[in-house]
Amino acid sequence: MTEYPVPGFPEVPDALLDRATELALVALQDSKTPQRLSEFYDPSTNQVGRTFVDLEPRDPARITATDLLATSMLDITFPAHVVRKLLSDTGTQQELSVRLQALPQRPLASTTAEDFQKMRAFYDFLKPLLSDSSSETSDPWVATSKLTARKRPDLFPLRDHVVCGYLGLLPLRDRSKDWMVFRHIMRNEEVQALLSALPTEITRASAGRRTIIDSEPLRILDVAVWMYAR
Repeated sequence: MTEYPVPGFPEVPDALLDRATELALVALQDSKTPQRLSEFYDPSTNQVGRTFVDLEPRDPARITATDLLATSMLDITFPAHVVRKLLSDTGTQQELSVRLQALPQRPLASTTAEDFQKMRAFYDFLKPLLSDSSSETSDPWVATSKLTARKRPDLFPLRDHVVCGYLGLLPLRDRSKDWMVFRHIMRNEEVQALLSALPTEITRASAGRRTIIDSEPLRILDVAVWMYAR
């Protein structure tokens, strides 16, 4: 059984937490997962894995044009007025920087209820900035999730329709409840063991190709689930 609900954390039904963990384990244990990941992170292919992870320069204190370019590789469109707001509006840049630097310096699995408050403060300030009623290619919550994951891949899951649909999260309609589910999955010992073993399996599946393995377990989980579910 689960350890939730925890006072201060968003409440998520135990059955949903356990089922999501089971489904994540199915994806991680699939025999084709190492091969899928080796291709996703192979810089010689047209897959975006390495670009999203490593595109430089990286600035931990602010959102930059490089962050927008990297995130756009994940089928995210940033309209012109959004780009101007994020990159040229001094007040917006300063507020984003303050909230970004206030985020907890620990991975999602170790977060506290107070950490969730700081995560919400950053996410909820950013999301309205990405809203665009004329865009037909991306939802604000998906764009926000992917941009926050670019900035803090150890803390924010990528969260899109495919992953959230597969894990049964779409009915929750709540970013912090989704984070709670990912937190629960990342605290599972079997999940941790599989994620620890995956780098070796990915290297083996690469068969000599120059695959650069992601260093963030949360992002590896997210990509593994996404590639399995789609």
